[in-house]
Amino acid sequence: MFGLQNFRGSCWVNAALQALFSCPPLETRYENDTATDKTNPYDVCLETIYKNRGTHGLKEFFECVKTSYLPAGENIGDSHELIIHLLDKMPWLDKEFRFETGEQLECLHCKDVQMNKTSTIDLHLTARGETTLLNAIVDMVQPHVIHDRKCEKCNQIGCNKRTLFGSFPNVLMIWSSPLEYSSVLILNGKKYHLFAVICFNGGHWWTYARKMPPGNPWYRLDDTRVDSFSSKQFPVDRAMRVLLYFLNEN
Repeated sequence: MFGLQNFRGSCWVNAALQALFSCPPLETRYENDTATDKTNPYDVCLETIYKNRGTHGLKEFFECVKTSYLPAGENIGDSHELIIHLLDKMPWLDKEFRFETGEQLECLHCKDVQMNKTSTIDLHLTARGETTLLNAIVDMVQPHVIHDRKCEKCNQIGCNKRTLFGSFPNVLMIWSSPLEYSSVLILNGKKYHLFAVICFNGGHWWTYARKMPPGNPWYRLDDTRVDSFSSKQFPVDRAMRVLLYFLNEN
């Protein structure tokens, strides 16, 4: 683990990069000297920063990603939006995060069922009061009555709506308001291990991260400051905004 220099409020960039640098597919790619797509400036910039441990390459990365909503190297931005932007620009990484979901609509009257399928790169959870991460996911997939939707078959008003998982990603990104979370998440029998937590306190971004496999120590990565913890010191932080889990297929 290594620190990253803060240039004019670039803590949000550093937090996103530190989380991605702990992502197993990215580590595997950049440890392989022949894997990087030399025609993709995003891929090249990330590899440069990763391999030289942040000593240079950040300013070039700022120029690469800078947009009206990502003021890299100029002002504060959003780590989650930066990760989304990078996934859009690097298809190989998008593939690791992307999964299928379905919106099922069942008429309360004629029981006609419609399914709208889509794909996404993250879960956006809205915590209702004090709850756990797993309970928030369970609440998301539970049927909810939609009172103002008209059935296309019988023209009656009202349906049950529920969200279903069609597939599961290698890297599960969860974006949420603060809630109680754990280092292990089991979905449909699939075990995910937490490897990064991106935090925001309203004015500053930082990251907790660890290398896979589980059992390695945790680090708090706050710009150039790097603090290590034992593997048993789990980083529960109420400033959490983004959680990154990796699928354990063993």
